[in-house]
Amino acid sequence: MSWNAEVKVKHLFVDSDTENGPIDESHETVQHHMNNVADVLRASGKFINFNIAAFRTIPQGDGFFTPVDYANKLLDRMYDYADQCRIWIR
Repeated sequence: MSWNAEVKVKHLFVDSDTENGPIDESHETVQHHMNNVADVLRASGKFINFNIAAFRTIPQGDGFFTPVDYANKLLDRMYDYADQCRIWIR
């Protein structure tokens, strides 16, 4: 299978392997990273029928689901969309 396009966003994810102590999973940090991902997706012009706006409205969390949980669900949807459209995510 050949890919129709390539979009670089993996470098924008929160790194799970840090030497500087625990990862900041606060709503503000997660929202910042997801805004950066949304900017790249929009600029790519390849995610036209994808709900990029959802990346800009990460919920605070409800005691059961955290902002990271919501962000991971959106990233899963991004990968599914990219696979359907044959967009390589790097």
